[in-house]
Amino acid sequence: KFKEILAASSLVISHAGAGSITETLHLKKPLLVVVNETLMDNHQIELAEAMCSEGYLFWTNVKGVLEKLSTSNFRKLKPYPKPDAKAF
Repeated sequence: KFKEILAASSLVISHAGAGSITETLHLKKPLLVVVNETLMDNHQIELAEAMCSEGYLFWTNVKGVLEKLSTSNFRKLKPYPKPDAKAF
């Protein structure tokens, strides 16, 4: 059921877990990730920053969600490339 809802969505707001990010981007859905700043070794921020710098998503913390939603142009996000099976 979750994948059906995700596929039907016009915008996804998600936590910054790697699985959630890649699953959403593979469906070519615009994505805003909300990082959990309370994690000790905050890999969520690192991943969100890297994916944002490549133009695949926008990210924020919980306090910044409304501002990011109102100031981000989700149409300018780049499509996430398909995996290269030859790389494995």
